[in-house]
Amino acid sequence: MVLYLIIIAIGVISVASLNIFLNPLYHDKWWLYIIFTLALTIIVIVIDALVALIIRKLPEKWFQKDYWFTRTSEKELKFYTFLGVQKWKDYIPELGSFTGFHKNKVVNPFDNEYIARFILEARYGIAIHLMSVPTSFLIILLDWKMYLGQSNIWLTIALPIAVVNAILIVLPAFILKYNLPRLLRIYNNNIELQKQKEARRKAKENN
Repeated sequence: MVLYLIIIAIGVISVASLNIFLNPLYHDKWWLYIIFTLALTIIVIVIDALVALIIRKLPEKWFQKDYWFTRTSEKELKFYTFLGVQKWKDYIPELGSFTGFHKNKVVNPFDNEYIARFILEARYGIAIHLMSVPTSFLIILLDWKMYLGQSNIWLTIALPIAVVNAILIVLPAFILKYNLPRLLRIYNNNIELQKQKEARRKAKENN
């Protein structure tokens, strides 16, 4: 979380500063750039929160199936490996405290009820983060003066903030999609182990 806060702070300072020194739109009211930058940053965070809230309200049965947007292909897995997800995933904030279920590590690998919940939460998380990427750019529409050709704030402030937010918000989705195949293997292996135990138990009873 600290890393994200640092990145956000650097982004806010950079966007505001560049506009103050390079954007002539409000040269006599430079402080407006600071207000616009802070306001749009807060708004995009609120949008992310609303997306998360709405998706969390969707029925669990919708996320118990393996839909295309949660499925991880071999090519996709290679892509995440190329990006070095395994090396930096621990630096990305995990917000499991909001749902009461942390997804940063597998605590009970032999408990299939726990693994099934982990898979469900991972799919919820993937949907939330992937949907938050396009909705990040909704803040561009808030620059109403651009429709009159009287503003470039949508380009110099809103767009950079949306891009930074989209990058930060999609990284957790990469981690979840990287881990999901392993979770599914653990789940299926546990089923096989349970079947083998049941077969041995029946064999002993028959003997």
